[in-house]
Amino acid sequence: MTDESKRRKRRVCLFGLSADPPTGSGGHLGIVSHLASIEMFDQVRILPVYSHMFASKRGKQAPFQSRIQMCQLLFKDIPNVIVSEAERICFEQVSDGLDDKQKESVRVGTADLLTMLINDEPNIEFTLALGADTFIDLVNGKWRRSEEVLKLVEYRIVVFRRLTEEDNASSEEIQQHDEVKECITKLQQRVDSTTPASITVTQISATKSEMGVSVSSSAARNTTDEAILREILSANVLDYIRERKMYAFSDFR
Repeated sequence: MTDESKRRKRRVCLFGLSADPPTGSGGHLGIVSHLASIEMFDQVRILPVYSHMFASKRGKQAPFQSRIQMCQLLFKDIPNVIVSEAERICFEQVSDGLDDKQKESVRVGTADLLTMLINDEPNIEFTLALGADTFIDLVNGKWRRSEEVLKLVEYRIVVFRRLTEEDNASSEEIQQHDEVKECITKLQQRVDSTTPASITVTQISATKSEMGVSVSSSAARNTTDEAILREILSANVLDYIRERKMYAFSDFR
């Protein structure tokens, strides 16, 4: 360990996802592999959602421990990547002492999670990894306690943009690119000179399977076609889903 690494705080990138299920190299695995390879961070920490912020989506996801285990399978071979149950721990702390009915109304957001992590690990410098649309929503105040979230990470964010493999960007991609630039400018204007916003924009290819299916969790949930699933998911995650009869493989579907 160098003298410099001893002096500075450890740098940890936080990547939250539903992981329902986590997708392979054309999706979540590709994003995390990229985050781990760019040498900005000492660790990439995967944070599967425990209790969704929107009540309409609660109870509709696969069990939390199943999603944790799928993430552990998916990311196990990437150095300095860990799968964390921090969202569950944060929810249990916030809802401590409440009965099951009262817990149904508890909303634990990113600000709550960051506050817990910073209190528990004061010597770590946290950075959020967000998709472009999510970043735009955060800067435009569409998140719960948006400004507090930004201040808690001291405006450190990695924004990943999913681009098609075609030579020419689509009109939607061009618009998204312009909106990301506008949001970065907004942040630079909002923070003081002693805490400049540190926004890194990185591009990741958006891929489709050879059969033309977008690589997404929803596509994986809704088919038993293993030719498609092998292109969307890693082999070990597909085996996990099939063996436990999850999603479209369920007997109760």
